[in-house]
Amino acid sequence: MRILPSTRRFFAPALAVFVLGVSLSSCLSTETTVTLRENGSGTVDFVYRIDREAWETGVFDDSDAARPIPVGRRDFDRAVLQIDGLRLRSHRISRGDDLVTVSARIDFAHLDALRALLGAVSLEVRLSEEDGLWRQVVAEGRGAPQAQELARSLEGYELRFELRPPRPVVSAGGQTVAGARAASFTVPLSEVAAATEPIIWEVRW
Repeated sequence: MRILPSTRRFFAPALAVFVLGVSLSSCLSTETTVTLRENGSGTVDFVYRIDREAWETGVFDDSDAARPIPVGRRDFDRAVLQIDGLRLRSHRISRGDDLVTVSARIDFAHLDALRALLGAVSLEVRLSEEDGLWRQVVAEGRGAPQAQELARSLEGYELRFELRPPRPVVSAGGQTVAGARAASFTVPLSEVAAATEPIIWEVRW
């Protein structure tokens, strides 16, 4: 598999490393939805909601300057090409009065491509005829010395994950679920920043 360092820089923010920088973290919420098939292929939908004011500063524009996440179609094309087994299916930017929303759908052909795409965190996926497991380390829990100040700056922003496994969900986040077709998990960015213990999300089906 071909994975370049910049790929991890592109997609890591979608999985909870916004806390590395207050100026970027405090203007961004994300949703990541994974649809997983029995053969290990599937799709990932990314949705970034960025404060219009922050967008207009140029941090997230389509210039050649380094950006914390892929924004423009060219960004996504470049990032996807660096991992074998990925294909960008759609990309859209919509501008509202207060928010700019960036959405993209990426196909993955196998689990190695998915792990590389979501490579900023530890991810275990098990598929078998009897059962299935998704175990994701959302945050490592290394609360920096400035975590409390950082956490306050992130109030109102969150990370949301949704998993749509190939069979009905049995349990999610330690709670029994009766036949749901999807499991979701939402965590405030302030909680991610202040965490001193790992935040782990586990889904079984």
